[in-house]
Amino acid sequence: MLWDKAARRAVGLGGGGSTMNEMSSAPELPMRRKPKIGLALGGGAARGWAHIGALEVLIEAGFAPEVIAGTSIGAVVGGCYAAGKLSQLAEFATGLTKRRVVGLMDFHIGGAGLISGGRLKRLLEDHLDNVRIEELDQRFVAIATELGSGHEIWLTHGPLIQALRASYALPGIFDPVKLGGRWLMDGALVNPVPVTAARALGADVVICVNLNNDLAGRGTVIQNYASDP
Repeated sequence: MLWDKAARRAVGLGGGGSTMNEMSSAPELPMRRKPKIGLALGGGAARGWAHIGALEVLIEAGFAPEVIAGTSIGAVVGGCYAAGKLSQLAEFATGLTKRRVVGLMDFHIGGAGLISGGRLKRLLEDHLDNVRIEELDQRFVAIATELGSGHEIWLTHGPLIQALRASYALPGIFDPVKLGGRWLMDGALVNPVPVTAARALGADVVICVNLNNDLAGRGTVIQNYASDP
């Protein structure tokens, strides 16, 4: 009985307060927007396969990133995740042997690098087909360095495979990649861990994985560049 009287007073059934109809029609408080999570994956050569584990842990914990920025091997892992191919990449990485690694290296003489990169390109094509960056479910950017000027290039649209090749083209090892009239090479030279790029693509919170904390990059940034040849 006491609870019933208190309830009537609370909803204004017996006094001058708000009626039940007025309460039901009151505007709802706006829901807080879920922060957009970004992931910045740095370079690191063979150590970069650790990015796969980092992504798997984040996804399992319910923090799947909506924005991916990658440099070098970080671009490869991030690009495969954005294309829905992370599990295939993980299977490939765990099955790597010295013999398989050597088999992917098409050495040549007379180029700018020891490895032309054709075999790695064909491997990526087998899994990524002709996917374009702008068609991915997540926002994605691969970081590359312009040969000569040292400009930092943000590859945000165009063929995904070409963007990945440019981002991991380590000088002296791989031939540089020509895109849109610019010769591009490994992005780790100018931005080892692309946190700024992830923020620029709309991430509210950026989680970064840095495998080379002794490296740092500086240079002019050229954003929204296409990976079309």
